[in-house]
Amino acid sequence: MSPDLLLNNLALYCLQIGLLVGLAAFVPAALRLRSPGARLAYWHLLLAACLLVPLLAPKKQTIVTAAGVARPALPAAPPAGPAGFSLSPSNAALALLGFGVLARLGWLGAGFLRLRRYRRRSRRLVPAPSWSVEADIRLSGDVPSPVTFGVVNPVVLLPAGFPEMGRRMQDAILAHECLHVRRRDWLFTLLEELVRALFWFHPAIWWLLGEIQLAREQAVDRAAVEMTREREQYVDALLAIAGAKPTLDLAPAPLFLRRRHLKQRVVSILKEASMSKARLVSALTAAVCILAAAAWIVTGAFPLAAAPQVVADAPGVSVDLGGAALLHRDPVTYPADLRARGVQGMVVVQVGLDAGGNVNDVHVVSGPDELRRAALESILQWHFGRDSAGKTRQVSVNFVAPPQTVVPGVLSSVPEGKPRTVKSIAVQGLPDSLRGELLAALPVKEGDSLPPGEIMSRVTAAVKQFDEHLETAFASTDDSIAISIGAPGTRPNLVAVDRGATMTITEPNGVRRVVPGGTVGSVPGGVQAGVMGGILSSVPEGGAVPLPPPPTNPDGTVVQRIRVGGNVQAAKLIQQPAPVYPPLAAQARISGVVKLNVLVGKDGAVQNITAISGHPLLMQPALDAVRQWTYYPTLLNGVPVEVVTEVDVPFVLP
Repeated sequence: MSPDLLLNNLALYCLQIGLLVGLAAFVPAALRLRSPGARLAYWHLLLAACLLVPLLAPKKQTIVTAAGVARPALPAAPPAGPAGFSLSPSNAALALLGFGVLARLGWLGAGFLRLRRYRRRSRRLVPAPSWSVEADIRLSGDVPSPVTFGVVNPVVLLPAGFPEMGRRMQDAILAHECLHVRRRDWLFTLLEELVRALFWFHPAIWWLLGEIQLAREQAVDRAAVEMTREREQYVDALLAIAGAKPTLDLAPAPLFLRRRHLKQRVVSILKEASMSKARLVSALTAAVCILAAAAWIVTGAFPLAAAPQVVADAPGVSVDLGGAALLHRDPVTYPADLRARGVQGMVVVQVGLDAGGNVNDVHVVSGPDELRRAALESILQWHFGRDSAGKTRQVSVNFVAPPQTVVPGVLSSVPEGKPRTVKSIAVQGLPDSLRGELLAALPVKEGDSLPPGEIMSRVTAAVKQFDEHLETAFASTDDSIAISIGAPGTRPNLVAVDRGATMTITEPNGVRRVVPGGTVGSVPGGVQAGVMGGILSSVPEGGAVPLPPPPTNPDGTVVQRIRVGGNVQAAKLIQQPAPVYPPLAAQARISGVVKLNVLVGKDGAVQNITAISGHPLLMQPALDAVRQWTYYPTLLNGVPVEVVTEVDVPFVLP
């Protein structure tokens, strides 16, 4: 997630918190939650809702097309001097927020050290009170008000003047502090202070934490009065502590009294409002419902944004969704042979969607016949938003043949020769921001003239240093060279300088082939553009080897067959018998996944299976099981078609 997106989401999240606290703040008064314990539970629920809103609420996701017709980059200007330090506004704002969090955590750490020092300088209360042994009760001249902290070995620090107080007042104070120990309030206080440190800049969080602290003290006040049955003495103790010399609050430990809460606590003790159990349950239930509704409202008003999905369409491809929203989609390919021959046009498709927004039927309205297959193979795996569920949408895919011939390939050796001029540098599959950074980092620019071996070695080293997953390819004529860089999964493209010129391609074994630049487009086996498993295969001189003819029916018509992703096709399963775990494999503790290539007929039955990978002992049971699978028929223009898909059959040891 980029700094800009992170900062934008943080701003929206703060708005969500502010609006949620603003809407929910009036609920205790509106529902007359008089019980301090009920108010404390409600405020804790509100704090939890504020923290969980970004995890539970759906996020908007945009789809960014990262590839198109590659445009040559301008040569980068040489630096005028040493690079200076620069910081974007988003990074500066995030750094400031992070510094505030660290400062607040440092304040908490200083508070812990201060409590530790106060404990070391204190002395035990003698004689120790006989009615409470839950904590180590000590006298300290450093605290003006009783302080309780610790979970495993709790400590209560009392002011030095505590022994001079009346017996009933002492009991009231000790009852209050020991109730804090029994309730383990210090642990909740620590968690709340951590939240305060994370949201040190948010006034709504500070207000909410103040209400939580007040409700907790009021709940303990009420329990202490019930324990001692000394209401007046308890109020006198509050007033006596309030009269002490004020000091800075110790953030990591609850004080017996914070001055800003004195009035509310005294009023709560004197009023002694109570609620019946039925009234309490109904009020809390209503409060939770209102809180859930408020959370739904704020997440709808200020939705967070997920990181955009980058879709690397083939160069020359553009998609028009007609205003529909997509959750995700596969990129659209542009067959290299069609692009090389200049076949272009717009494919218009009517898409039928199920209740979940998945594509369950497609119908081609118009477009070149050669390009329909490429559009449909991608569209069948798209997932539309909820607003389009159950509807029919129209999608347009425009194919524009670039002026240059594009030939995918991979370079594995560096030829030498006379200097060549860098005519073009194309970057595919990267966002514009990263594309600019990569072009600026290349040591070779358009127009440079160097030996081809030097050009290739420099560019390859710079690309690998930028991102080791990027792939680089080159094509050259007698006087020029073209460079293409591709993101993982997009395949870098070798760009011929002129369709009619000859082009030199360097193979992995070091053999160089000279072929007409406009005719390199296919190799035997149906693999396009001279690529065999990602490695440039041998291309014979004088032209391209034509693709084998497509499969035909007995009547001579071409078999309608499309490729569909495994996850999409799996959603259409009707019958799926599980494979039988071979006893020999189970005895040998062999497990894993068998990957199969499956041909599904027009009727949904499995017609042919080919094993791709997997343990030999597990392959046959997987083949036997998948042969019995049955799918819903896949429709193309309302007519059933054959489907080629991949199936993963897992074998997990019991």
